Amino acid sequence: MTGGDDDDAAAAVAVGDGIGVVYEAVMEDASDGDENEVVVSVPLSEEDYTRIADLLVSITNRPYQYESHVEYISLLRRGFLAHRADPRELGPYPLIKDLRKAREDMIERFPLNETMWAEWIADEISICGGLEERLGVMELCAKAVEEESASVKLWKTYAEYIESQYSLGRGGDAAGKGKAKKLLSEEEEVTLKGCFTLELVVETYRLGSLATKDNVAESHALWNKYRDLMVMDLEANPTPPKVEFIRNLYIARLQIPHTTISDTFSEFSTFITRYDNANYESIMVSTNKLYAVALAKYNERSRYEDRLPKHGQVSLAEEWNAWAEYLEWETSRPKKKLDVDMACALYERCLLCFGEQARVWEEYVFFALEKSLGPRVKALLKRATRHCPWSGTLWAQYIIALERAYRPFEEVSEIKHRATTTGMLDLGGLEEVLKVNIAWCGFLKRRAFEHDAGEDDFDMAEMGISEAVTETGKKDPEYRLQRIHINFCTLAKKIDAAREIWKELAKTHGNSYEYWLRYYHWELSHGPGDKDYAGSALKAALGRNTLDWPEKILETWKNHVEDFGNVEDVEYVTVRYRKLSKEILERRAQEAQVAALQQQTVKDQQPEADTPQTDESARASSKRRRSVTEADDSQPKKKSKAAETLAPEQPAAHSPSPKSSVAKRDRENTTVIVKNLPPNYPEVRVRQFFRDCGTINSLKLIVEKDGKTSTATVEFESREDVLTAQTKNLKIVDGHSIEVQVGTGSTLYVTNFPPTADETCIRDLFKDCGEIVDIRFPSLKYNSHRRFCYVQFASSDEAQKATSLHGKQLGGKETLVAKISAPDQKHERSGAVYEGREVYIRNIDFQAHDNDVQELFQKYGRIEKVRLPPGPKKGTHKGYGFVTFSAKEEALAAVEGANNTQLKYRTLIISIADPNPSKQKTTNANPSTEKMRDSASDRNTDRPRQKSAYPAASQQPPAPAFSDIKQKTLGIMNLSDTVNDTKIRHMFEKYGPLRKVALRPDHQGAIVEYESVTDAGKATLALDGLELAGRKIKIGGLADLMRQSPERKVSKGFATNNGGGKVGVVAFKPSQVGAGGMKGQKRRAGLGFSGVVKKKDADGKKNEDIVMADGPPAREAPKTKSNADFKAMFLRK
Repeated sequence: MTGGDDDDAAAAVAVGDGIGVVYEAVMEDASDGDENEVVVSVPLSEEDYTRIADLLVSITNRPYQYESHVEYISLLRRGFLAHRADPRELGPYPLIKDLRKAREDMIERFPLNETMWAEWIADEISICGGLEERLGVMELCAKAVEEESASVKLWKTYAEYIESQYSLGRGGDAAGKGKAKKLLSEEEEVTLKGCFTLELVVETYRLGSLATKDNVAESHALWNKYRDLMVMDLEANPTPPKVEFIRNLYIARLQIPHTTISDTFSEFSTFITRYDNANYESIMVSTNKLYAVALAKYNERSRYEDRLPKHGQVSLAEEWNAWAEYLEWETSRPKKKLDVDMACALYERCLLCFGEQARVWEEYVFFALEKSLGPRVKALLKRATRHCPWSGTLWAQYIIALERAYRPFEEVSEIKHRATTTGMLDLGGLEEVLKVNIAWCGFLKRRAFEHDAGEDDFDMAEMGISEAVTETGKKDPEYRLQRIHINFCTLAKKIDAAREIWKELAKTHGNSYEYWLRYYHWELSHGPGDKDYAGSALKAALGRNTLDWPEKILETWKNHVEDFGNVEDVEYVTVRYRKLSKEILERRAQEAQVAALQQQTVKDQQPEADTPQTDESARASSKRRRSVTEADDSQPKKKSKAAETLAPEQPAAHSPSPKSSVAKRDRENTTVIVKNLPPNYPEVRVRQFFRDCGTINSLKLIVEKDGKTSTATVEFESREDVLTAQTKNLKIVDGHSIEVQVGTGSTLYVTNFPPTADETCIRDLFKDCGEIVDIRFPSLKYNSHRRFCYVQFASSDEAQKATSLHGKQLGGKETLVAKISAPDQKHERSGAVYEGREVYIRNIDFQAHDNDVQELFQKYGRIEKVRLPPGPKKGTHKGYGFVTFSAKEEALAAVEGANNTQLKYRTLIISIADPNPSKQKTTNANPSTEKMRDSASDRNTDRPRQKSAYPAASQQPPAPAFSDIKQKTLGIMNLSDTVNDTKIRHMFEKYGPLRKVALRPDHQGAIVEYESVTDAGKATLALDGLELAGRKIKIGGLADLMRQSPERKVSKGFATNNGGGKVGVVAFKPSQVGAGGMKGQKRRAGLGFSGVVKKKDADGKKNEDIVMADGPPAREAPKTKSNADFKAMFLRK
């Protein structure tokens, strides 16, 4: 630390001592007073004052510690609020100057978020007295809206403060006026009246409404007030120009989608009726066209707006999922429908909640660049680098933007210096530092060779590039800075210097075929005319036995000699090519054997389910998936035979061999539990703490019940990362000695619970066993009958305690299975179906019931269970079932004796139940299909026609019209893919008998068809907006559901939210890049990145699961039903 830093530290200690003196003085005043005197309270404890002093020293020594600034301000403000709330406190808060300076110091280095600005303004308003202080609050508000111009909350606070001061100056607030007279002199009152004018009030609301006009949800809060002020002025002094101005104001507003657009249109109608009734019809007709377009835009966005939770009211992962989905939809619209202003406004709104997340800023910047928003990009990058100074991507783009704008060298240099000197860039890892240096060196190189460049520019570029290579270039696996240096030397005609850099790189990158190809092509372009240097580079590469793709180099060498060599060279290469090809084939064969052995080892370690799943459809999967994420994003794909065999005649066709086999995700053994963290500890700090241990797949934080500590569960990519993380045990984090434990044994595998059970039910079931960190349900997207979940506890002891519920009887049929999840322990499957004690019965008469089946089979042995899966209607079954016996011999006897036996009017087909039946293509019984099977059965039996389960055609009621089917069919939207059809049936059948329930995970919803329109209306009124599995469902028509796109899973980064929300969200600040090992890594997908969606599914035009006769032509889309429509239908009935 420099001498200046020593002085600053000493000053900080002195200030800390001063704070201690203040505390002691307050304590003495409190203890020495008489009994009749008012006792002065102490807003902060002695420990708090000690902590304040320590934080001040820490901030002085290391001014770029964000969390230290936040904690320091938080402690000082807590004392301030306690001081203000205490009626015995008559004097000013003794540390108010320290609080103000703390905020000013922080804002010099970091931006304040919306909440911190609002708190600062509220604090200053509560204590402002004199004119200077009131003007200071106005300046503070102006600075806040300048920093966060998209914040409706801050603009509203600003405008309301100006309005209150205007009212105070005119005597509008009697109480406030009386108080102000005690604080303001007569001269100051006159000045106050002159400063806070009505014109200033109106202008503040106008500027606020313009800055937030594209905020769909909240912009009306400012625009309506601005409109009201203009209307008040019109009423006070009506003139045609004022009428024209307000009319144009309305028309402009009605072209912008917003929540209250219908009210705005209605109010505009009232305004025209009053002030321009003669032209009412023509004005309203032309305006209605504009309004209809904006209303359609709002309706498109309303479903996404409804999903946005209030900031801080739900988990961070769930909140981010809603924003990511909305942003993905808004920014990926077709060119004709894309509204750039609306997209930018949505980014701005998202940044109010996630302003410290670099990826949001990066996506915003690249969107602006893609849409050629040139003037906006520079200001955007200035804000972005201030919010996320650890993002090398943002700093690099800032440098490029300044270069493209032809800014002076000093300005670009200052930005580069600011990026690298604070130390914040190092938080993101080496890759972020490299991004900045690459942009900087590219700028220096291009500047050195401009037509008007001088000798100083050239020397500065050469020196700057050399320094960057020395500092960070040698750690870059892609040697990007060295390549810029080579390019610089080549342009400067320093060929020998460039060649020396290539040769030096061979020491560290000589095993990479890419390096040799790059070197070869450079020599081919810039070497001597005989091309000998280029050929020598390839020969040197082939002399290495550790080259990763020798086939490619060998083929290139052969082509080079054929193009540039003489006959002797061609003959030599032909012989050498043949020999080297054989050697390479032998090497590949050995590598293939090793890879096959590794693959077999991984396959042997793959877990099998350790408990039976009694539901027949749960057995459809041959083994239990270990991860909810894998179920969605890691579906197995077929391999072509060409990928599995080697072609010995074509050695150059091989690609680089894989370095390792990738095993399945193993949460149970790659998770650590971190205890005794500070309360409300940010996730980003936990990531920074463990960033050198390995790649973090997911992270979950909970605050303990006592509110004094937090516990984190951190899932790494491998078990080796877990071993490294254990070295962090007992480290000190913000004064807390943390405890790092391996999470093995802390996760419970739970199955065989009732189909209607959800997260709340599971949580209540295990609440007495310990602290539940997370509950993960599987996705039902590919198998809608999966019924299990994982319950993760804060410790293995709590999980072990929870296994005491194993075997608990739930309801009448389910026996709970609750065991420690152990994917590395292979167990043989057990249970009736695996022991051959269960028989499978087909072609059961629909009039038969459980007791009929029981009576038929009881003569063959002791029956443990009879199960007939329920049909689409209540009280029916699907025409097949299962009977479980106590012994295998009894089941065999039942098959032998009861097969082809007639029950009611059908002949039974009986066999031993298969543990691994093939998966069904659909999860819903189709009544028409059942009728066809029933008719076929009738032809093969002696069943009397008059007793058919389905009446004769003459007795059947006429088929319902398509319009009737539409009215009683509901589209359930925004449904989590972890909710099963049984849960939906249980919810909706309370309002009337159901005809059909069908899951549609390809449209994030389900179809529910009632027997009557009245029941459908009841259900809509009661259930629309209800929260289910962490998401608010929305009920509309079938067409609305079909318009919903499939859910896009976001890349893993945070842990799953508690329950049935989306399972993964993107990783945020800062990017975790180590100092090495970057080679071969794939670039992560950006914000809202998703795979290709088939057009048919996305548009909702076709669906094979829905068969409706007598439908309208395809071009006629069914109209959306509103709550009012359902209510009207209900009342008519």
